[in-house]
Amino acid sequence: MGLIQDYSLVLIFFILPIIFVLQPLFLAKMSEGKDETDLVSLKRKKRLLYRQIKELEMEFDMGNVNDSDYQNSRNALKQEVSSVIAQIKSF
Repeated sequence: MGLIQDYSLVLIFFILPIIFVLQPLFLAKMSEGKDETDLVSLKRKKRLLYRQIKELEMEFDMGNVNDSDYQNSRNALKQEVSSVIAQIKSF
């Protein structure tokens, strides 16, 4: 029983403070990885939106979409792309 109490004191007084001190070093690396994945997903979303604009233009050129729907959809997609680009630039 005395041995367990001795090791618990070692854990409390030495190991836990070391973990507490080293924690920011590991959290910084984890947050950097998250930022990179956020940036990658934003770039992917931008490419997807550009592709949607091209497909919309192609549908309009073929006559499958009327003029008012084309303008509304294109403007909405352009606004969304603009917000994504602003988010990318903020990184």
